[in-house]
Amino acid sequence: MAVEMREVTGAASLIEANEPLGREHYEEIALNKTLMQYAPDIGRYRALEELGLLACVAAFDNEVMVGYSVNIIVPHLHYMHLSTATNDMIFIAKSHRQGRTGLMLIKATRELCKARGAQIMMWHAKQDTALAKLLPRLGCRVQDIIFSEDL
Repeated sequence: MAVEMREVTGAASLIEANEPLGREHYEEIALNKTLMQYAPDIGRYRALEELGLLACVAAFDNEVMVGYSVNIIVPHLHYMHLSTATNDMIFIAKSHRQGRTGLMLIKATRELCKARGAQIMMWHAKQDTALAKLLPRLGCRVQDIIFSEDL
């Protein structure tokens, strides 16, 4: 059976229930594991969900979740008439990265966010990753560059 993309409600519970996939994501991409320790704030995800600000898509192989895209849709703080969808996290299990699963997840994310009123999609990607290389080929452009430092 092909991987299926589904909008997810109750995403906080789904994130909690699929902790091994979240840990796989963390182990692969977290750059500063001393400060960035795996600990999803399920309560805050639930609060965002209750406010209608969370838009989530998950990839399922049969009934097993193999990927997800979690997005927050809010008016921009200093462009208040601009509804922004900011991708909080996107991930596909290594076992399912062949083929078009990632593209399908990105497309489903765009469609859901647009349907929910977003006018602009903001993606973040770690430097030199497959996602960072893919997004420009999909028509995305650099909006900002984020730098970090330990304090």
